[in-house]
Amino acid sequence: MPDGGMLIDTPGMRELQLWDSTDSLEDTFDDIDTLAGACRFRDCAHDGEPGCTVLTAVEDGRLKSSRYNNYRQLQRERASLRRRREELARLEEHRRIKTVHHTMRHNQLTDRE
Repeated sequence: MPDGGMLIDTPGMRELQLWDSTDSLEDTFDDIDTLAGACRFRDCAHDGEPGCTVLTAVEDGRLKSSRYNNYRQLQRERASLRRRREELARLEEHRRIKTVHHTMRHNQLTDRE
């Protein structure tokens, strides 16, 4: 595309999901990452905190609100993906422990006989 973007035709694919990489989001939004370095608080979420340089840049027009909104949307998607993965890991650990307990109970019963 003239602005440097790329159009990809993906027949049959309904959606693309975010790749869970912290670096990719910061690389894509390096301008926001640079602004964030000057925020008043190190853990600023850029969502209404006082002294947020990212929100100040949106308000004074140095940063397009559409770009900021895209950034926030990708942050939410990344957080959702991380929560889903943590839940799957928790369920897998639960299954593993259940199998171990079942095996232990079976072995105890076998030892008694």
